[in-house]
Formats: sequence, C-alpha cells, structure tokens
Amino acid sequence: MNRMRASTRGWLALYTGFTALCWSSAPAQTAAITATTVAHTRFENASDEALAQHWGLSAEAVAKYQDYMTVEERYFYAHLDPVMVLGIIETDPAKRARFAEQYLHAERRRITEQIRFAALVAATQMKRFGPEAVVDFSTLPQAVNSPGYGRARAERGDRATRPANGAQAAASPPVAPQAGDIVDLLIDANCASAGYEKLNQVLTTPGVSIQLYGRGFKDPQHLLTWLDQWPVPADVRAARAARISPRRFDPVVFQGWDPTCPVALLRRKGVVLGKL
Repeated sequence: MNRMRASTRGWLALYTGFTALCWSSAPAQTAAITATTVAHTRFENASDEALAQHWGLSAEAVAKYQDYMTVEERYFYAHLDPVMVLGIIETDPAKRARFAEQYLHAERRRITEQIRFAALVAATQMKRFGPEAVVDFSTLPQAVNSPGYGRARAERGDRATRPANGAQAAASPPVAPQAGDIVDLLIDANCASAGYEKLNQVLTTPGVSIQLYGRGFKDPQHLLTWLDQWPVPADVRAARAARISPRRFDPVVFQGWDPTCPVALLRRKGVVLGKL
C-alpha cells in the first residue's frame, strides 16, 4: 500500500511539473483581434436649393420630387434624374411636354460633352503613340476554338467582305449603291481632287450616306478643314454635309483592300458588298 501511495505521489509530481512547464512557455499575452474599419466614399443628399439650381427646377417641383421619391419611387427610380422622374409622374400634358424637352436638351448636352472628350482622348492617343498595330481577334485561341464564332462570321458574310489580299478584293463583283447604303470612304491629305470626286460620285445617289475616314491627318480638325475646302457651291456643301460622318482612321475597316486612296467600300445592312 505504501508503495502504491509513493508511486501515485510520483506521477502527480511529474504531471504538476509538466503542466507548469507548459504554462511557463506560453506567451505572456495573446494579441487582441480587432476589426479594420473600411471607409467608403459617401455622397450626401443635395439640398433643395442645389437641386433646383442644377436641374433648372422650381422649388415646388423639387418638393414634389422629394416627396414622391421618399414615399414610393426610391424603390424603383433611384437611378433616374429629377427631371425624368417629374416627367414620368406628371399628369398635365403641357407640363409633361416641358419636362420632356428639358430632359432632351440636358441629355444632348451630356452626350455632346462625352463625345468631345472621347474625341480628345483619341486625338491625344494618336499624337503620343501614333497608329496602333492591327489586331485580328479571329486568330486568338478563344475565337479559333469557338465553333459559334466562326459560324457567326460565316453567316454575316464577314469572310467574304474581309479579303485576305488585294487580288481577292479586286476580284469582287461590281456593286451599285442604293438608298439606305453606307459608304466607308478612306481619304488622305494627298488625294484632294480624287477624294472630292469620290464624294461627288457617291452622293449623287439619294439616300446614301458616307462614313469619311481620314488617314494621315494631324488631328480630326484637319479632316474637317479638308471637308470645308470641298470645291462645290456652299449651298450644295451644306445640303450634303448631313450625309457625311467624319471619323478617325480605323485600319481594321479597310484591312485587305488596296490602300491607294480614295478607297470606297459599299456597306449594306452592315455587310461590305464590294469596292466602288
């Protein structure tokens, strides 16, 4: 019995010593886990006076807008501007027409400024980096390995309208423009008389419009200057200007065709039928 007690006391002493050793090797203090605050950009609500001044609204209209958005349409129309919301909920035809006109003018102004900035970005890119290399996305693995992509190109005649070389382009059958067609016309600063002659030739067909691409011009304004020097009477130039849309040169549009200017490609329902 005494031997068993002695053995038990020995095991208890060993266990106590081992436990003390473990606690003594543990860190004195555990680092506290704290939450990291994420700060989001917040846009506070504008005052009624700021809304009225920015959107050209009366105090009564702003109050009507605020009340309506609070009780109902914040759940549906939170992404719409005040003028559109007021136009939607207005029941008086005359007032609703005024809201429609006000919204239209504001939207046209926004679109105009966006296009101007996009044109400035394009001009800056051209000035700093020059023409970028042509990228044929049909050669990328994603396209090559996609049967649906090849089928879609074949259905819209893309392979026939994008010849691989000049010989194939020259072999395209002659085509005649008709009302509703679009002509992609490529000119440069050195083909003045030939470019103007092609303009006259294409625009003799009523209902045909031209997408005018300028190659080698310093900036878009120089292309517009070239167009202003078109040697036709001023009234004729003004009447035909609505059918001409100047554009920045896009090499993909004319890839595979003889690059000698002017190049006129007849496009019908989005498909290039041939060269004029």
